[in-house]
Amino acid sequence: MGGVCAVSLSTVTHSLGLPPAPSLFAGDGWRAQSPDAPLPFFDLPAPPEGAAPDPDALYAPPGEELYDYQVDGARFLMEHPIALLGDEMGLGKSIQAISALRLLIRRGEVGRALILCPKTLIFDWYYKLRLWAPDLRVVPVEGPRRRRQWYWRCQVHVHLVGYESWREDLKAGLASPDVYDLIVLDEVQRIKNPGTAIHKAVAQVRAPWRWGLSGTPLENRVEELLAIFAYLKPGLLPGRKGCPVEEIHRRIAPYVLRRRKADVLRHLPPKEHRTVWLDLTPAQRMAYEAAERAAVAAIRQAGHDAAPVIALTLLNQLKQLCNLDPATGASCKMAFLEQELAPLVARGEKAVIFSQYPKVTLEPLLPRLEPFGAVLFDGSLSDWKRQLIVHHFQHGDMPRVLAMSLKAGGVGITLTRANHVYHLDHWWNPAVAQQAEDRTHRIGQRRPVFVTTLLTRGTVEERIAELVERKRELFHEVMDPLTEPGEPEEQPYLLQRLTRAEILSLFGVH
Repeated sequence: MGGVCAVSLSTVTHSLGLPPAPSLFAGDGWRAQSPDAPLPFFDLPAPPEGAAPDPDALYAPPGEELYDYQVDGARFLMEHPIALLGDEMGLGKSIQAISALRLLIRRGEVGRALILCPKTLIFDWYYKLRLWAPDLRVVPVEGPRRRRQWYWRCQVHVHLVGYESWREDLKAGLASPDVYDLIVLDEVQRIKNPGTAIHKAVAQVRAPWRWGLSGTPLENRVEELLAIFAYLKPGLLPGRKGCPVEEIHRRIAPYVLRRRKADVLRHLPPKEHRTVWLDLTPAQRMAYEAAERAAVAAIRQAGHDAAPVIALTLLNQLKQLCNLDPATGASCKMAFLEQELAPLVARGEKAVIFSQYPKVTLEPLLPRLEPFGAVLFDGSLSDWKRQLIVHHFQHGDMPRVLAMSLKAGGVGITLTRANHVYHLDHWWNPAVAQQAEDRTHRIGQRRPVFVTTLLTRGTVEERIAELVERKRELFHEVMDPLTEPGEPEEQPYLLQRLTRAEILSLFGVH
């Protein structure tokens, strides 16, 4: 487990600025009558102050409101025990699910619920549950084995857990799949492969209410739809063979609700893009040209089949030099950022800086970013630390700048306090860049968002930009948001979309 393991619920609640959670335990707290006895389940308390007493009314915390489309989404979920909520990212799918879940529990239609989500989103979910359903007893199942064992035995309204932890605790006999009336699967594409251990662990939950949430368009991912609905509603879809895509869409239509930001958030401020072309510093240029000559020599010496694979590996090295020369620390992009960030933070605004290479770009640049109130947000942080940084970024004065990688940010992170986004690298897939920057351009954003992509002239970045523009349609297909550019998954993705000649042309090799 990550660093979040040692964090108690009281620490989480206090650090996030939330009121105390409803008590989970009776009497002596952790001690129970017998090791196997479930902890007592308290009566549901009265609705919090400001909540409508009408059991048919959806609750919103003071100062918040549900948008009309969110009310429609919550009602859709309450009317559909089997549902796939596929709203575009940033439309508040989790809040819709929480609102619907809370009302079903208050009505007595659901007694206990299980929410499965990516591990990095556990405390984001917990924070939203405490705000939007403060009268429910919720426990995020994290920590050492002994603590998790007690949490599973605690008869709360909602158990919140990561997919991997659910699989592990189910195998260890700590958790029971038979006690839930409702299951929520956030990022439901996690069960897209029927043969995986995670899919098999989820399939053991026989809850009559089954909701899947996904911001990734799944319409054309037939195999994933088949796997997802094999769990959500077994028997709805036939096998892959002999069933046209149109027939699959027709059958799942009653269970799917998907809205786009452009359709339901017309009041959202605009998002403006610009590409800034920079010249490498003399030190960068010298290092870059030496590396490029070595790369060309290595590609020419490689065999016919191996050359494209070697080229893509060396391509990352050249892109990193476009960001920073590690030997001298020279960086034309950092010099540009210093000029941009100074007036920005002086106005009280905030920014997010994305890079594919946190270790070789963001980490070395951090000392020059720290005077602007920057922190590094990468994979070395515990889940709890990530959530705390996001919370303070959103609600406090510091930090003012987040230097982050896409994967460390995690799906579902909201960063609407920032209205400036900087991409230090060119993303092959435009959809991946959009997913990253849309963390700032979603519900809660009240200012125009300015997105800047920094590229260098006379380098592979220029050739990549030209190639992506020529083949835009091929690159527009949405990648799995959990795949980080630069990871091994990127190589087969590119090899499927680029010819050998196109890859080698990035180095001027024919």
